[in-house]
Amino acid sequence: MVRKSETKGATDNELLKECKEETNCDCESISWTNLSKGTRIDPPDNTMAIIIDVVHDKGRIRIYKKDSDNHIDGVGIEWTRHKVMVPWNNNWWFRASGSLPVRYIIK
Repeated sequence: MVRKSETKGATDNELLKECKEETNCDCESISWTNLSKGTRIDPPDNTMAIIIDVVHDKGRIRIYKKDSDNHIDGVGIEWTRHKVMVPWNNNWWFRASGSLPVRYIIK
């Protein structure tokens, strides 16, 4: 099971502060990404967390293990009206369906 938490931050600086508290890292920036639906997505190696914005849009992010391609968890409509932070493990990849905005928090 993947650890997930609702974020309260509205600005990038607030989200960075939450990430620092959640991951105990010195996160430096947030990188926006446009997701290709239905394809494997490997976040940058220096990703500490991803933020999935389920506030207005609908869809699902499915998270998989790199070594086996086994599905391990996801974020979707159960988080409607929230932004969700997932501390990231570089042994994972994800696939998107729908149109959920995603941010990478980079160290």
